Amino acid sequence: MKYGHAILTTLFLGLAAPMLAQGDNTSFNWKFEEASKLMEEKFFNQAADIWSQLLATDGENANLNYKLGVSYFNSYNQKAKALPYLERAAALRKSNFGSFNTAGYDPFDPRERNAPAEVDYYLGRAYHLNNQFDKADAAYQKFLDESDPKHELRELAMRGKEQTANARVLQASPMDYQISNVGQVINWAGPDFSPVLSVDGNALFYTSRRVRPDSANSAIIDPIAGQPYENVYVSYKDREGNWQKPEVLNINPAVGHLATINVAADGQTLFVYRDDGGDGNIYESKLVGEIWSDPVLMGSDINTKAWETHGALSADGNTFYFVSDRKGGLGGRDIYRVVRLPNGEWSKAQNLSPVINTKYDEDGPFIHPNGRTLYFSSKGHNSMGGFDIFYTEMNDDGTWTAPKNLGSPLNTTDDDVFFVTTADGRRGYFSSDKNSGYGEKDIYFVDLPTEMEAEGLTVLKGYIIPAAGEELPPSTILYVTDKATGEVKSYKPRQRDGVYVAILPPCKEYNLDYRVNDKTVHTEDIFVECESSYQEINKEIYLSPVSLAGPASIVDLPKGAPPGKKEKGEVVKPAAGTEKPMTDKEIKEKGTKHATPDASYADEYAKFYVYNAKDIDQNEQRWKEFIDTVVGLIEKNGKANVVIEASASKVPTKTFGTNENLSRQRMEDARARLLEAVKARGKDETKLYLEAVNNLVQGPRYQGDYKNTDKYGKFQYAKLKVR
Repeated sequence: MKYGHAILTTLFLGLAAPMLAQGDNTSFNWKFEEASKLMEEKFFNQAADIWSQLLATDGENANLNYKLGVSYFNSYNQKAKALPYLERAAALRKSNFGSFNTAGYDPFDPRERNAPAEVDYYLGRAYHLNNQFDKADAAYQKFLDESDPKHELRELAMRGKEQTANARVLQASPMDYQISNVGQVINWAGPDFSPVLSVDGNALFYTSRRVRPDSANSAIIDPIAGQPYENVYVSYKDREGNWQKPEVLNINPAVGHLATINVAADGQTLFVYRDDGGDGNIYESKLVGEIWSDPVLMGSDINTKAWETHGALSADGNTFYFVSDRKGGLGGRDIYRVVRLPNGEWSKAQNLSPVINTKYDEDGPFIHPNGRTLYFSSKGHNSMGGFDIFYTEMNDDGTWTAPKNLGSPLNTTDDDVFFVTTADGRRGYFSSDKNSGYGEKDIYFVDLPTEMEAEGLTVLKGYIIPAAGEELPPSTILYVTDKATGEVKSYKPRQRDGVYVAILPPCKEYNLDYRVNDKTVHTEDIFVECESSYQEINKEIYLSPVSLAGPASIVDLPKGAPPGKKEKGEVVKPAAGTEKPMTDKEIKEKGTKHATPDASYADEYAKFYVYNAKDIDQNEQRWKEFIDTVVGLIEKNGKANVVIEASASKVPTKTFGTNENLSRQRMEDARARLLEAVKARGKDETKLYLEAVNNLVQGPRYQGDYKNTDKYGKFQYAKLKVR
């Protein structure tokens, strides 16, 4: 934020003042004035330090107790300390019931020893925060009884009583949530918050106030919080699903705040918040290789002279939801929306809906990849204290359903904001200052009930894996063609590890065309089932097919190192003579013009299983015919390229633990049977090369009807294709 020279001088004087003699009247007055000015400028932590010293010399002073309690309550990280001082101030206060007792109170007079009527409002807030609802209500009511009818805090006191009533209801029927800390790899002793998750779940961007690994910001302190400025970090999962050591992004400024907001579905456009001299704005940065571009202001009227705090982009990139406290809203911060115009620009902003926005603050919108489920935080609706997290669904006509509170214990009487979910809707990430954390604020995840699983959404994701020891060519592109309409979309894999992700509407057939230097390296047709539940298609593509007989497992890669990952700080340049990365415009042009390549295979074998089965009978006639084709290709070409796909339904399996594991086991079994069959025919099994691996869990949501083989059977299979 921007502060004048005089205010900064005040800050330093205020910090220096405690060194003066405690018994000196002049010293007391000076400190009192400086602490009052610090409170005015919202330097509550520094003000609290001075009030604490003054209170040590006069413990029965109601005003000093009040000042210290309010400073703690509004401080960056000491809110929990406020209650005993506010209790003491309220007890010492000399009330003049009926005359409101405000005209005679001078907050800037060092001789003032009484506390104002506002002490009961803040005491109510402190009790409220500590879940002491009866005491909170009594304090709120006392403030209402003894304050001026026009007092600016009266409406908030009445709202406080409404929220304590909401809290009693919500806490009486807690949800069956399993809440866990993300862990010490992500969190540290200071604040970590505002998590942003990529659609594939493999990248977690978040905001942290920590000293950077190179200590570049160790001496650069935010004067308000007394901690390093907010910086953006990212952590990536390894192939075993473990979060790796977080990395500081190259776009963080030397001085000033930068905070996470949202990330595009492909993980390659990041939206961030920047404090521009007190005028908060929303910026976007694009991933170029392994470097994030300098953030640029978002267009249209998304940013104004008002405060824009947060935003979220829909998975199709056509709608952006954001928060602003601009004039003309329904009250405080509201959620607005802009849509992508035919020329690629953003439309003018429109207030989202009075169904969602209230006269209180809204913040932290997150639109699920299905494009219909919106999560957000609000102090309105049936919030039980501060911000609560809600969700709403978009109807077919574009209207929104009444927001639903996610309930206790996820929501608390404190602020609960910045909630995001995985693509399947079953896990949410959020930040909280729970006592069990590693620091002041930590990032947590919550496993949500089955009924919150996303519907009507299919996510295609996976890795494009270069040859051993080589980097992923910058020109690698995936083109996805809707075979019915001819519409083509392009996706660039992440340079560091080959990760790619795409959202595919169901009930459609697609051609997937993986290209390097505009030459097809793998292609196949897929049909996305019409099932209403969430579906995930995992495809790993080898740019240089690997021997099927080589690794112990066809999906194993070095632990802790995604394919193609480079050492930190290494920037890979294209080798001489290789094609430079194409621009977005060039990618679209090539995708629109490219002809559908030959997707034919010499033969395809499919084995459909009963519940929990995974084996292939070597004596099955159709299997023998498939092996004949494989052997013939080896004899003719000296090799055979193989694609293996395995699938499990959503019927729970105790035998294999998870359906993901069952699907992998079916894939492994198909690989092993193929190697055995080729070797039994006297052929060299090392001439079998793996071109791609597809691993799926799909089909309708399980509803206890495991005997319904017609419903689930078609999603339980292993398929092999060869050419």
